[in-house]
Amino acid sequence: MSTPLQRTTRALLNAQRIAVFAHISPDGDTLGCILALTAALRALGKDATPFAADGVPAVLKGLPGADWVERNTERRDFDLAVVCDAGALNRIGTSLLPVAESAPLMIDIDHHVVLGATFGDIQLLDAKAAATAELIWRVIRSLERATGKTLVTPQVAECLLTGIITDTGSFMFANVRPQTLRLAAELQKHGAIPAQICEQIYTNRSYASQKLLARALNSLQRTEDGKIAWEHVTGRDFEELGATDEDSDGIVNHARDISGVYVGLMFREIPGRKIRVNLRGREGVAVNEIAAAFGGGGHNLAAGCSVDPPLEEAERCVVEEAIRHLNAKGL
Repeated sequence: MSTPLQRTTRALLNAQRIAVFAHISPDGDTLGCILALTAALRALGKDATPFAADGVPAVLKGLPGADWVERNTERRDFDLAVVCDAGALNRIGTSLLPVAESAPLMIDIDHHVVLGATFGDIQLLDAKAAATAELIWRVIRSLERATGKTLVTPQVAECLLTGIITDTGSFMFANVRPQTLRLAAELQKHGAIPAQICEQIYTNRSYASQKLLARALNSLQRTEDGKIAWEHVTGRDFEELGATDEDSDGIVNHARDISGVYVGLMFREIPGRKIRVNLRGREGVAVNEIAAAFGGGGHNLAAGCSVDPPLEEAERCVVEEAIRHLNAKGL
């Protein structure tokens, strides 16, 4: 019986028109995956198109192939859909669901393994992988073996290393394994430059983002026991500062980084839309379970969800769910 990797490789080689999907609010892993896979498929002569419903964040626009990304399309002629790092199919965005579902064959490639949320005709999943980029590396190497062509270019390596760096918090998270570090070294050998990737992601903030951080920190609160901390930015904050949703990226870490905090939360009030919530946790906490209570998902230590306004009620509901979660964990 063939393995999921073998079935994935065979499906990619047999298809000609391939749509590759990132999740909403895309991070370095999902974007690095779709761009690396698209580059490899195009090198094989495939008609491959990467999609991200929310576009490419400013800090990731320097990724090779970022200008290939489309936010939507009227096309319904794809013969294969590949979803990378989404956790659940609906997390590619409602606007892109019809595009993915129109393909006769779908592959789910992910290191999120959520009970009851699996999808696709082929599932290439590994919950132990630090990033979905690890799985895309395996796919591209399998394609190389099958075709005899070199597909891991410096650009592909940069995209994959970006995924690993961002999903491991620059190798600070507990998901880092020996093979994660070995792969990072291998990608560097193929031309990826860690220092340049980190500078682009972590030291390239806009002025508005720093002002937004100040607003968020000014709103900082915590529970009486100090185990949960949260902050918010309002629609008015975005308007007065001329900031975008992208400018809020990473702010949640300031809540999680407080001594004694197990769960850090960041609420973003976006006019005309649901309130988006970022969750970060320490080892022993599964914040994706908190997010799942509101239809969201993600990793054990990093997740997201959307809740209905008003902001005050959203904060109350999510904080109460976080308290329940910690109590259930005995923390």
